[in-house]
Amino acid sequence: MGQHEIDSETEPYHPSKMERKEYIGIGEFLSIDMRTGIIDDVKEFPEMRKPSYKIRVDFGPVIGKLWSSAQITNYTRGQLIGRKVVGAVNLGDKTLPTGFVSQFLVLGALEPDGTVRLLELPDDTLPGSTVA
Repeated sequence: MGQHEIDSETEPYHPSKMERKEYIGIGEFLSIDMRTGIIDDVKEFPEMRKPSYKIRVDFGPVIGKLWSSAQITNYTRGQLIGRKVVGAVNLGDKTLPTGFVSQFLVLGALEPDGTVRLLELPDDTLPGSTVA
């Protein structure tokens, strides 16, 4: 499945419709570098076909600050700035048709209609912490 779609009529991401994925092994899973970070900038992204923001996340002293495009407009900019998130930071850069370079994937749970709900972290989680 590629980029997700939001569809409140057919609810394509209802848990009863989602097939179990193939076994990949612990080695492949551990090769994904998932880190915690804090959103420190959010910009409107009206050029995108689907409602999106440009978000910048500070992933701490080793990774630093990275940008991503995210379909998380169900949150206000005020709800996002300062929020702790989880990101996959080693999937490679993706240049969007607008020329914007997305450097990581922010992680969340898909509601049945495709709306993204960001993962929650404890308040004392340090930016840059590895997700295990």
